[in-house]
Amino acid sequence: MSKVGRLVSLRIASRIGLVVAIFFGIILLVEFLDVGRFEQTAEIAGGWTATAVAFLSALRWSLLGLPVTVLLGALIGLIDLQRHRELVIVAASGHSIWSIIRWPLILVVLFGAMMATVVDSVAIRAYQQLDVAQIGWGRAYGLQNQEQWFSQSGPDGRYALHARSVRDGGAELRRVSIFRLTAPGETGTRIYAERATLDDGFWRLEDGTVLDVDSSPRPFETLELATGSTLAELSLQLGTAEDMSWFGLFQALDEGIEDPFARSAAQTRFHKLNAMPIVLAGALLIAFAFTAGYRRAGHYGWIVLNGIVLGLVVFMVIEMADRAGSAGVVDPVVASWGPAIAAVVIGLTVILRREDGRI
Repeated sequence: MSKVGRLVSLRIASRIGLVVAIFFGIILLVEFLDVGRFEQTAEIAGGWTATAVAFLSALRWSLLGLPVTVLLGALIGLIDLQRHRELVIVAASGHSIWSIIRWPLILVVLFGAMMATVVDSVAIRAYQQLDVAQIGWGRAYGLQNQEQWFSQSGPDGRYALHARSVRDGGAELRRVSIFRLTAPGETGTRIYAERATLDDGFWRLEDGTVLDVDSSPRPFETLELATGSTLAELSLQLGTAEDMSWFGLFQALDEGIEDPFARSAAQTRFHKLNAMPIVLAGALLIAFAFTAGYRRAGHYGWIVLNGIVLGLVVFMVIEMADRAGSAGVVDPVVASWGPAIAAVVIGLTVILRREDGRI
C-alpha cells in the first residue's frame, strides 16, 4: 500500500469507525432507556444477562444500518481531507481518483464480508446462548411458547400439526394435535401427543393416542411420523430469517426448504448478506462522487445534508427490496443484489462524469 493509500484509508476508516460507534451508542442508550423491559429481563435472567442482551441488540441494529453509517463516515473523512487540501495535493502530485479510491474500496469490501459472516454470526450465536426466547428479546423469537400450526409432508403423507407450546426454536413441541390430509372419501387419522421432538427426518411423538373413525382409540408411548422439514425451516416459520446466520442459512438452503414463504425469506436474507460488501462499496463510491471534487469555498453543510438524505434513501431502498423479496413478490436475487449494484453504478457514473465530463 502506498503512502497516499495509507493516508486516505486510515482517515476514512477512523471516521467510519467513529460514526459507527456513535450510532451504536445511541441505539444502546435507547435500549437502556426502555427501563421496564430492562428491569423485567434483569428480574428473569439477572442484571449481567440483561446488559449483555442490550449490547447484542444494539450491535445487531448497528449492523442493519451499516450502509448509512459507512456513507456518513466516508463523507466526514473525505471532507476532513478536503478541508486540509490533502486531496488537492494528492491530485496535483499526479494520482488519479481511481488510485485514491482503490485501497479504501478494498478495505470496505473486506470489512463488509467480515461483518456479514463473522460478526453477525457471533451476535446471533450469543443471542441463542442467552436464550432470548425465554426472556422476551429477539425479533425472530416473538412466537415462541405460543400456539402454532405447521404444514408438514413426508413419506407418511401430508398433515397439519398444531402445537400448544413451541420450544427450542421448534425442536420440541408440547400438547400436539396432528390432522392427516386425505383425499375425498378416505378415512383420516387424528393423533394427540403430549410431546413431540424433531429428529432426523421424523417427529418422535410421546404419550399420545391415535384416533380414527373406523377403529377404537389406540394409545402409544412412542410413535414416529416422517417429515421433510428441518429445524432451520421450522425456525423460519416461527420467526424471521434475520435471526439466522450466514452459515445457518447456507445449510438450510442446501438441505432444501419446502415452505415457499420461508424459502423466499431465507434466500433474501442469504443474498442480502452476500451483497453487503457491494452495498458498502457503493456507499463509499457515492461518498467519493459527492465530495472528491475541488471546492474553493470551505462550506460543506449541504454535502453533509445530502449525505444524510442519500444514506436514508439507500437504507429505505434496501429495506423495501428486502421486504419484497422476503414476501416472494420480487425474486430474492434481484431484491438483494439490485440495490447494491444500483449504488455502485450511481457512484461510478457520477465520478466518471466529474472526472471526464460528457463523452
